[in-house]
Amino acid sequence: MTSINLTVCLLIIGSSLISVLCDVPAPIIKSLKVNCDIKYKYATTLVSSRILNPANVSQEVHFTVTLPQEAFITRFVMVIKGEPYEAYIKEKEEAKKDYDAAVGAGQSAGHIFQTSSRFSKDFTVSVNVAAEEKAEFNVTYEELLTRKNGTYKAEINIEPHQIVPNLSIVVNIEDVLPITHVRVPQFKVSNEIDQSDGENPNAKKEVISPNKVRVEWNPSKKEQKELKPEGLNGQMIVEYDVDVSNKTQQILIDEDGYFIHILRNDLLPVLKKHVVFVLDVSGSMTGTKMDQLKQAMEKILSDLSEKDYFTIVLFSDSIIAWKEDGVDINSLNYYYGYDGEERKSISVGEENVITATKDNIKNAINFTKSLETYGGTNINGGLRVGIDIAKMGQKKFKNDVHPVEPMIIFLTDGEPNTEESDPDKIIDNVGKRNTEKVTIFSLCFGFDADLNFLKKLSLANNGFSRRIYEGSDAALQLNNFYKEVASPVLSDVKFEYLPEKVENTTAETKNLFSGSEILVLGKVKPNSTVSGVLSAMTAEGRRMLQMPIDYLFLPPIEHKPNQTKIGKMFLTNV
Repeated sequence: MTSINLTVCLLIIGSSLISVLCDVPAPIIKSLKVNCDIKYKYATTLVSSRILNPANVSQEVHFTVTLPQEAFITRFVMVIKGEPYEAYIKEKEEAKKDYDAAVGAGQSAGHIFQTSSRFSKDFTVSVNVAAEEKAEFNVTYEELLTRKNGTYKAEINIEPHQIVPNLSIVVNIEDVLPITHVRVPQFKVSNEIDQSDGENPNAKKEVISPNKVRVEWNPSKKEQKELKPEGLNGQMIVEYDVDVSNKTQQILIDEDGYFIHILRNDLLPVLKKHVVFVLDVSGSMTGTKMDQLKQAMEKILSDLSEKDYFTIVLFSDSIIAWKEDGVDINSLNYYYGYDGEERKSISVGEENVITATKDNIKNAINFTKSLETYGGTNINGGLRVGIDIAKMGQKKFKNDVHPVEPMIIFLTDGEPNTEESDPDKIIDNVGKRNTEKVTIFSLCFGFDADLNFLKKLSLANNGFSRRIYEGSDAALQLNNFYKEVASPVLSDVKFEYLPEKVENTTAETKNLFSGSEILVLGKVKPNSTVSGVLSAMTAEGRRMLQMPIDYLFLPPIEHKPNQTKIGKMFLTNV
């Protein structure tokens, strides 16, 4: 097999075609086949696309594909005149130089670059296809599926932008636990969330065994035209879940000693929680963003249980924290900001930790509906106040029989420009302030905020980040995010493995939410077993949880060194 030169961004697929020559026939996609194998939540997807250049001259063609945000390419093979060429990575400048030279000589060559879009990554390969020549592209990408709201979801982007004579998608699902349901929504032609999606009537589902299901969709040319006259451009989604009722913990071990420890439990009582909303009301939130934030807050506040607590912190140039008497925004009990050179500060108190009674929720909703935008973006100050109030709540609930789980939901649409503008310093300041390790979830509204900064911030504080994309469904995106974290069942989960038996784990302090799971990856030492202690805060207080004593040893699979499925998960998460 011959190698070809690609840029360092080795992430491509030949599905969407755009010819750069206007006076010659456009390339034709003769076939597009997708095969997705999901084993133990790890998805390996092979996309094969065969195209024809019908012109009597060579032409450069751009192939574009959209991959799931967390997926990564593991292999790319281009077949020209029956000869396979496997890609390898070169530095960007060297690869571009070699590609330009090949194009100038009328040869077939490939060059790749990357962009980003909603929930995904867009990758483009530029290929010079010789006159009247066929080319085949085989791209393999992989990802670890995560369980959210009781569902695993595989998203396959199908974007040929033309009617394809031979189009097929096959998804094989296998798990060690029984598969409880499989759902294939209608082909999604919009990026926006639509909760009214019905099922795809033409997708065939075959139950091979309780642990194996096959899904197949072969849209005819007629069906493709009915969905999109100019050719498909959207997503095929496959949703499924497994029976976790009798297996709240699992340890899977592969032939190389890599293991995955899975913890999930949808039957535990939900912890009481104190949700601190730290919300950006700076000038850049003016208009649609603020309207959508108000819509989302009304729904989120309404979903709080009466046993919960909440706090609303607003930040722009200044910081404001709301209290339950519903007073006017200009006379709130806490103000922090700058008036020329003078710094004003009135300390917060336990009155900012508000019980989620019906009256308090009603007043809070009325307050959020009256919000106005102004000024700059003081992220440092907003997070400081949010952490201080969360710590006050911890002190207030310290002796409660039933623990209260604090969490901060932080939303911004811009970069810090008031008080402290250096993201690394803000992360450091937050770490020093957050001595009790309150979980911080970060929401990046639109593309102006620095998502990498928010990712680092949340990872350093036991949380995760999400981008909220601007669109008519932004409020729904916010609500869906909240559903992921609305039902904590275990907090301060600690995995402590015996060091003489286990090495190199990804174990950290984590929280478990109903409908989700915690994954710990590691490697067991030769001739040893996975042993240790697992503890967590439950609704009844701190408890020790027994680690499973029955392990599942996965059968050997054909692979290259260090490329078992669990090994790949481990190597991409440490």
